[in-house]
Amino acid sequence: MDPAVLDVHYSALSFFSEGGFRFFLPAFLVADLRDQLNTADPIFHLTNGFQDASVELKIRARVFQRRVGKSTFMNPRRYGAMTSQDYARYRLSIFTREEAPAIVAYLEERRESDSGIRQEEIDVALDSYWRDRAEHAPTGHDLTQYLQEEADFLKGIGIDP
Repeated sequence: MDPAVLDVHYSALSFFSEGGFRFFLPAFLVADLRDQLNTADPIFHLTNGFQDASVELKIRARVFQRRVGKSTFMNPRRYGAMTSQDYARYRLSIFTREEAPAIVAYLEERRESDSGIRQEEIDVALDSYWRDRAEHAPTGHDLTQYLQEEADFLKGIGIDP
């Protein structure tokens, strides 16, 4: 895809379904590695939700301590006890054992070329999620085998998949 199109639609990474995110992410990563993105930020979408931060906001005479990051609840009225880390792990669980090492390599390269600006957030995401995902995620073969078993079962009960 044309990197200019990706950059103009940088917010799409936030709104894709999991399947859309999995399909389009490689184009964003390649464009980023080629320094062809000005606005789109794939790193954010691969690292957000794995560390906590705190921000102080002074409003009138009161100072509010606002927590953001992994332990922050994701709209409890709708999602109950889901935290940002729970959501990040869910959203990124779509990547297979064959795909996750490419994301690890991308994040490691970005960490090295980023002059340390985002090194901590990248390291936390790598250490708390991505390296384990690259080693233990289901493989593409696991997915294919599961689909075959499901098709066999459906045929067995008289449903033509």
